[in-house]
Amino acid sequence: MGARATTTNLALANVKNAGKLRTLLEKLSLNDKEEGQHVVEEEEKEEEDQQEEGEGARVSNPVSRAPRNGSEENLGLSSVHVLPNDILTLIFARLPRATLSAIRLTCSTWKRLCQHQDIAVLRRQMGVAEGWIYVLAEKPAGSSFRVFDPQANKWSMLPPIAGHSLQENWQGFACVAVGHKLILMGGRFVDTTTSMHHSSGSACGDVIVYSALTNQWTRASSMKTPRSWFAAAVIGTQVYIAGGQGKTHFLDSAEVYDSEKDTWHSIASMGSVRSSCHGVALDGEFWVIAGEYNKNHYDDGNRKGSAEVFDPLTGSWRFIPDMWLDSHKVPGPNTVIGGELVFVHLSKLMAYNKDTNGWMHLGHVSGADVYNRPFSRFGFACESVHNNLYIIGGKWESWQNRSRFCVQTLNTVEVCNLQISKSASRLLGWRACASMVDGGGIITASAVLWL
Repeated sequence: MGARATTTNLALANVKNAGKLRTLLEKLSLNDKEEGQHVVEEEEKEEEDQQEEGEGARVSNPVSRAPRNGSEENLGLSSVHVLPNDILTLIFARLPRATLSAIRLTCSTWKRLCQHQDIAVLRRQMGVAEGWIYVLAEKPAGSSFRVFDPQANKWSMLPPIAGHSLQENWQGFACVAVGHKLILMGGRFVDTTTSMHHSSGSACGDVIVYSALTNQWTRASSMKTPRSWFAAAVIGTQVYIAGGQGKTHFLDSAEVYDSEKDTWHSIASMGSVRSSCHGVALDGEFWVIAGEYNKNHYDDGNRKGSAEVFDPLTGSWRFIPDMWLDSHKVPGPNTVIGGELVFVHLSKLMAYNKDTNGWMHLGHVSGADVYNRPFSRFGFACESVHNNLYIIGGKWESWQNRSRFCVQTLNTVEVCNLQISKSASRLLGWRACASMVDGGGIITASAVLWL
């Protein structure tokens, strides 16, 4: 692909009308910039156009849906007919991510090019891939994932999750991102029409994948062992999972998913049985941190604040005692930013140093009291794009007196540049981003997809 891209780049430099074509692409993206990136509406519009024009007409006339505001010469439309697909692919790969959804609606040929894997590969190679934040919020009930574009400071919606019923509450599933794919795994479906929500439902091994290239959900191969409330993390194109609750007991088993081959295989089990543990990828290793445990499975004391690390090169686990900050609490929201593992603990941002097995205080979360008072925000997401750290949604608990309190649903988004703030002081420079408007509350899943 690298050689092909280089050849294409040289060819592009010799195209006389390349400037006009870029002008055309900018004009085609105007509607996308003005109206947002509501991907569901785009798909509906595309289906209507296919019915009206017919697939054959769209292929034979690839500019039939281009703007009619001026002559073809002014827009550079004549250039489109003479450019080979390799050059078009390179041009599309350089466009802003938000523009791709508008470009692919022009014709079936352009749609096929924009949805091809080459686009994702080229954007990574060129260093122009953009990270968007995907979150699944508690409210409104039954809604799908929301997508935040940091550059445009805008939110949009994904299509409904394939096979997901509004009468079922999906709990305890894992959500990870592999490049431009969002992967949902395991969990349990609880019937919301029953009164015994917490006692109903059984762990499943379902795997559902969303592609940002095609804007579609698809089913993938199921996990070997059904589980919920387990740890998951991504190393390269491999998804590692471990622990959790099975159908009848807590688990110490682990598996790895090859996202390119759509296959699962088992790896060595952990030394401990863990549930509600957190998984992170750090320096090419899979970390399973803290979590709840079943005492009947232990013969050497409390491991709740410990961690276990899997090395893919050796295929073995190692045990790290007293890794987590508080052995009485399940780890909170976390992210890896600049190669550094950052957790939200109470009201503080804490960075982990694996060499010393210690923690460093970076600052306080937005809205937190810098004094030693309880932090009343919970259920929020913590994600990072480059050096920017985002705190999204959640709920806020405010006490009116010793016995009464109220809970406020949050739809807010705050961001700080952690690299700049760390070099200045512990007073992090938080600023507000576009809110989720009608969405918010507890964030049940979040991830950053790069395309």
